[in-house]
Amino acid sequence: MAENTVFLLLTALIRNFYKAIMQRIEVKKFGLKETSRIKTFVFKFISVPAKWIKTARQCVLNIYTDNHAYAEAFKTSSG
Repeated sequence: MAENTVFLLLTALIRNFYKAIMQRIEVKKFGLKETSRIKTFVFKFISVPAKWIKTARQCVLNIYTDNHAYAEAFKTSSG
């Protein structure tokens, strides 16, 4: 019973996080629609390969994708 409660709470948090992000970003730049499901959101927005690299004594997030919307969202250059 406790595991079901934890799953319910985590699912509610994820849904609220998803709704907040969908309202704040321009979803069409990321290849999403206003009515996109959470699974599509995870594959298009969250599951993007990236790594932190050191350049000129700064840590920069290097995002490996062809979509330039990520560069605008994270204020970095896409690699």
